[in-house]
Amino acid sequence: MASSWRWGVVKDWLPTSETMRCRSDTLPGSMRRPNRALEQSDLPPDLSPEQRRKLEALIRWADETAESLPPPDRSRLEGDRKIAELILRVTGPDGTEDDRRALAQLLHVPLPWSWVQRKPGVGYRKWADDRVPRNTEERRHKRQKDFAVKAVLGWIGHPAVAHEVEAARPAMKALVAPLFLSDKGIVTFVTADFLEGASVYPDGSEWPDPFAGAPPDVIELAAQIGPTFVAHLRKLADRIEAAGAPLDPSDLAVLLVLSQLTLLRIELARPPTEIAADLNIWPPGSIDRDAAARGHTAVHASRHGRTVRFQADLAAGAETVALRLGPAAIRAPYAGGGKRQKPREERAQESRRAALAEVLAVHPDANAGMLRRTWDGPVSTPGRMLREKLGRLVDDKPPAETTLRRDLREIG
Repeated sequence: MASSWRWGVVKDWLPTSETMRCRSDTLPGSMRRPNRALEQSDLPPDLSPEQRRKLEALIRWADETAESLPPPDRSRLEGDRKIAELILRVTGPDGTEDDRRALAQLLHVPLPWSWVQRKPGVGYRKWADDRVPRNTEERRHKRQKDFAVKAVLGWIGHPAVAHEVEAARPAMKALVAPLFLSDKGIVTFVTADFLEGASVYPDGSEWPDPFAGAPPDVIELAAQIGPTFVAHLRKLADRIEAAGAPLDPSDLAVLLVLSQLTLLRIELARPPTEIAADLNIWPPGSIDRDAAARGHTAVHASRHGRTVRFQADLAAGAETVALRLGPAAIRAPYAGGGKRQKPREERAQESRRAALAEVLAVHPDANAGMLRRTWDGPVSTPGRMLREKLGRLVDDKPPAETTLRRDLREIG
């Protein structure tokens, strides 16, 4: 996998036929080659003297230079050297099938970030801006999104934003250039990962993890670039605030916006509403995922998010995330820990049905009408037996006929 990001370097050293074949046998939008061993016909039987000299020069240069490079660059150069060495062997008389398989594996080159799941049917893609909320959670989500846009509109039109972003752009783009952040989606997902955040939607779907399935050298490179990039974003936010813009430089939502403004071709001379419409925006608050995984709810609102309604929505969202990720909540015990008492109606029903069961043991043919007619009859009648077992007086009214019928059906 170390060669995954090396295509722009090694293609100049490959024979012309191999360069064209690698491009022509792939699907549109992908540099990934078919998963099969490299066949003899994929390369000419021998390289021209000039081609061999170029590859040998690359190997010598790599041997002399590799130790002086930082780890990510050294790793990529060593991979290029390995490819050049294998091409020389495969196209020579001593090439083996193992050499061919090794070269085919190294040339299995995906397009940068092609492993990120961005298909229309994947979770987060369902939440378009024009979706009509259908339930409480979706309405809460839309309120937070609308509030987030308003928060950004409060500062993005300040003159200091365009001035400081333009000044910071060259250094910021140069810093992340080795990662080939190709579009707004990748810039958003990678920045969110650097900031240790992601958007969570009402159905539990989230932005994809841009480093899930990434080659090891990409992960290593990102681990080195990420902290420095975030530090530059924070300094940029500090400068904009110092120039008078009403923004919170500690708000991760602000940093996510600044990342897109510096790395993408966004025209800042337009009205603020048009600029905001081109951005992926977070609300000015967050939910602690680690706390949610433990069954806790912990939220954080920035200075932009200190309103009662926004914080209430944020807390409700945290409860939903905790229900999805963590163990169940532990409720306080009833009445200081005592056993919950049954409702009076339920207790009366249980007593009545127990008494009826004893009456039916003596008078199995008794029915609801008979029980009511003999309520104040002789001692041996079923109604009188029921009244005495219930502890009622002669002046007390008997249970309703529908109640007795239901009880008799339940007793069976």
